[in-house]
This record gives sequence, structure tokens and C-alpha cells, in this order.
Amino acid sequence: MAIRKFRKQMKPIIWFVTILFVLSGSYLTIMNLKGSMSSGGATYAFKLDGEKISKLEVERTKATMIDGYSKYLGDKIDRSLIDIIAFNEVVNKNITLKIADDLKVKVPGSEVSEQYDRIESSIGNREQFKRMLQVQGYTRKSFKEELEKNLIVAKTLEKIRENVVLTEDEIKEFYDENQYTMFNGKKLDEVKDSIVKELKEIKGNEEYAVLLEQYRNKIKLDNIADEYFAYVEKPELESDGFVVTNLDMARKTLQNLFLTNGDREKARELSKEYYDNQFKLAKEAVARGIKVDENLPLDYKFAEYNRELFENIKNSLNPTDEQLKEFFNKNRMAYDVFPSSDAYIAILKVDPSEADKAAAKEKANELLKKLTVENFADMARENTDEPNSNGGDLGWFSKKDMVEPFQKAVFEGEVGKIYPEPVETVFGQHLIYIADRNDEEERARASHILVTPKISQETLEQKEKELGALKAKLIENKVKFEDLAKENKDVLHSGLYSNINDAGYIPNLGYNSDLTKLIFKAPLNKIETAVINDTIFIFEKVKEVKYKAADFNENKAKIKDDYLNYQSQEEMKKLI
Repeated sequence: MAIRKFRKQMKPIIWFVTILFVLSGSYLTIMNLKGSMSSGGATYAFKLDGEKISKLEVERTKATMIDGYSKYLGDKIDRSLIDIIAFNEVVNKNITLKIADDLKVKVPGSEVSEQYDRIESSIGNREQFKRMLQVQGYTRKSFKEELEKNLIVAKTLEKIRENVVLTEDEIKEFYDENQYTMFNGKKLDEVKDSIVKELKEIKGNEEYAVLLEQYRNKIKLDNIADEYFAYVEKPELESDGFVVTNLDMARKTLQNLFLTNGDREKARELSKEYYDNQFKLAKEAVARGIKVDENLPLDYKFAEYNRELFENIKNSLNPTDEQLKEFFNKNRMAYDVFPSSDAYIAILKVDPSEADKAAAKEKANELLKKLTVENFADMARENTDEPNSNGGDLGWFSKKDMVEPFQKAVFEGEVGKIYPEPVETVFGQHLIYIADRNDEEERARASHILVTPKISQETLEQKEKELGALKAKLIENKVKFEDLAKENKDVLHSGLYSNINDAGYIPNLGYNSDLTKLIFKAPLNKIETAVINDTIFIFEKVKEVKYKAADFNENKAKIKDDYLNYQSQEEMKKLI
């Protein structure tokens, strides 16, 4: 149901900064801030119950958010929105730490160290990692402290969700609302565990939001630095006792930027329109005698009013059989049963053999003989295996941006020349033209032609032979599909895929028409293998559904539920 989905989407907005070293603009902001602080400027953004919260913490959060949203919005991102949201997220994070203290949430030092080591190892170079920390204003100790805080926040949310107590009535109500949508008509016993998990998350988020609101109301926020004062949460819209703050508007407008393709004015208009509509729906709900928890934050409160109003309208409807049949005839295809299959599928990677790698190197050497500085770009367009290659031009890059064999060749080779031999990396063989270089800044400009090893038919056939033993274990029931990854290192993933359709779509896997055709043709409960585009699949079809035209009487309960939901939504639209 749409209303329930809306409630689920309203998760607490907490930015967990584990490690994110952002680029130029954010870097400069933080470095300039560090400079101003070292020159005697105030080091803190505000005080929370007398505890100083640093400007660096606010700026890092802003930088993280800007970097994250810029990946999708580019230069269309509205930084004024980020300023408001980031500031208040820092407030919320530090309030959550106070909630954690009251709930006695702790994180063992070993867990912090484990996460730190995992992050450090992902960088690969200790000195490089140290420099990256310094750029962001961290020491090893302060970064570990930051990690600990983030883990505490996460565990606090987990604890609140775990402590949610559900009644059987709540579980039944959720099931009744979603029986024919989320659960596809399955019985309650079949989906009860997933309902409990879902409800604990929904209600846990709500309880956290209420706690956060309660703490914000009693915690003293003061000594706010001048540059942050405008970001403090304050009223922006008001109607019939409902108050929308600048923070509410900022979050909603940022969401709408995605809908408007970065049109800031349109996004703000949509946000105002949204809240105007919420005012109308809440007012109608109140007029009908509907009450909600007054302690809920505004968006949660609106969601509850929406849900209760929707149910109120739905319960007032009493459709006739004629109305249901008319609805059924208009939407008949929604009730037809279309062909589908359930199948266990294992996906196995195939690595190039040494012979395949040797063939790639031979091809690279043959190309090298034909290469000149003048024809490099044209040869790259015709021969590189790199997608979307711009004549092989990589532009300017830092030394640390490239894998070691490549960077070694570029920074040791002669500028203006083609490197005299193919360079092998994990990606394949590279033919490199070194266009320019700044040794002092450790930056270079180069072009390359990538020759990747092609997996030969012989390699595939050999791999298939090796999988014979694995297939035999499956047939003999000595191993299950779910455990194949433990049994064989080449198995990337294996499991049960349901509702595979004859259009070629496999839920949670994507479109693969070649594989679905084989699955539909295969007999039930027979383990088979297939090689498709250098990938090996082992599969077993375990269920097959044939096409069946819908019958009104057989689907009456679902038809009625769909009709009531549809009509209720239409009535809700009329109210706004």
C-alpha cells in the first residue's frame, strides 16, 4: 500500500562518515578552515549542553553530503540546502550520542580497531592513508574516535529497533493491508518473520525520531558561530498549528531536485506544494476525528494522518459486484497468471588462462610495431578494449591514481614518446604514449591502448570439465546451491531466483534472455550448465507456472482490495 511505503521511506537521516576523502572544493574548504583556526579563529561551531562541537565536524559533514549528491546532480546541487541539512545532522548525531549514553550503548575497542584496519588496508599504503587523514584534519587517534562515534550511532538505532514490542494485532493489520501487494497473496504464517522485521524497522525509526525530537527540545543549543547561525532549525511555513521548518523544506527540496533535474526554483515550488497538500489532508483528518501521536516529528505526523485518513475512506466504501466486475474487466491483465519459473542459479567466473594472457601480449606487441605518436589516437579508437575511449587519452592524473606497473612506466618513461614495451596490469596489456609530465607535482598526461586477455573456447571447455565434480555433488545432493560459494572459489553467487519471466527478466539478477530461454526449456529438477558470454551458469528449474486467464470469482478478494485502494487514492486526490 502506498501510504505504508511512504512511512517506510522516512528513515532517520544520519550521515555516517566512515571515510570519505572528497575532492578539490571540499578539500580547500577544510584546509582553509584549519588555517583560520590556527590563526586564532574560533574552533567550534556551537555548544550542545555546554559541550563544544567543532567547525571541522560540520564542514566534513557538508563535504560528505556535497560529494555524495554531486555524483547525481553535478553542479545543479543547491549548497544552501546542504548547509542547513548538514548543520542539523551534526546536531542530531551528537544528540544521538547522548541518547546512546542513556541507553548504555557501548562499542568495544576491538570493533573500532577492526574497522580502522579495514579502511586503512583498502587504501593500500599506510603513508598515503596518513596523508589523507591529515588533509581532513584527523590524527590516527581522532579518526578512531570518529569511527567509534559512528558505530555507537548505528548501534543505538539497532537497539531501539530491537526493543520494539509488537502485538499480534499489529502484525495482522500490516498483513491485511499488504496481503495482495507486498506478499502476493501468501498466507500470514509464510510471511510473519518478514513482517516482524519490517515493522520493527518502521516503528523503531519512528521511536528514534520521537526520542530525537524530545532530546532536541530539552537540550540547550547556544554559542552558535556567526557563519552557522542561519542554519539553525526555525519555522518557515505554518497552517492550522502545523509548523514546517527550514530543515523540513531543505530536505524535501533536495529530494525534489532529482525530480526537476536540478531546477532549484521548481524543486522549491514542488516542496511548498507538497506541504500545502499535507496541510489540507491533515486538516481533513482532524475534521473526521482522527488523532495521531503529538510527539511525532512533522513528516511522521503527516504520514500517520495520511494513513489513518486513507483507512477511514477505505472503510467507508462498500462496492457492489457490478462495480468490482467493471474494475476487473478494465484491469484484467493484472490478474492473469503469466508464464514464470523458479530456478536455482549459480554464477561462476572464468579467468583467462596463461595461454589467453600470452595471446593478449602477442597482440599488444604486434600493435606496438605499427604505433607512432602521430597515429596513436586513431589506433586507440580502432584497437583498445577500453569502453568509451577518447582516442586513449587519459588526461592529466596523479601518480597515486594509477596501478603501480602503469604509474612506473609513465613516470620513468621518456616524455613525448611511446613506452617501448607493453605494460601488464590486472586489467591487461597497456600500450602507453607519455604526452606530458610534472615530476615535482607527480602528475602526468598519457594515452593508452588496452588489450585485455580474451577467454578462449579451450579455456571455457577446460573450466566446464573442472565443474563436472561440482555438478555431480549437486546431483547427488552432497551440496546445496546456497553453499556452492563455500565449495568452490569460482562461484560468484548462487541461490534461488523466483518469478523468472519469459521476457528474459530474472528478479535481482537482471535481463538475460539467453539464460531464461534455457531455463524455460529445461525439464524440472534437472541440473544443467550453460556458457553465456564468457560466464558459466549452473541452474536447476524447480517450479514452472503456465499461463492462466483470470477468473473473477477466484480473484474476488484481491480485486476488492485493489478496488478499495484505488478508489481511496482517488478520494485522497480530490481533497488536495
